Amino acid sequence: MEVAEVADKSASTEKKGWNYSSLTCALIVGLLAQCVFLPCLCAEGTAKINFAIVFDVLIVLRIILAKILKQRDKGWIFYLIMIYTSPLWIELAAWIVFTH
Repeated sequence: MEVAEVADKSASTEKKGWNYSSLTCALIVGLLAQCVFLPCLCAEGTAKINFAIVFDVLIVLRIILAKILKQRDKGWIFYLIMIYTSPLWIELAAWIVFTH
């Protein structure tokens, strides 16, 4: 009985892994936000959408890598924030590139 109690205790104190359902939801919401807020019928809009697509692919690759490596840190929160705020900083990057 004591061994089972120790195993249960160690399992409960073990770090939880990445929250893949939250990241998937964030990718869907982020992609919709990018499609709504970024496009315009000019070279700037095309560049913004291309950058957003590359960003989304890189995030998906990072999530797959975390799943393969079974990472258990809190790094997924950084990617969650990056996805939700992507239309803002993509607009900022486009403004910096196209005005300077």
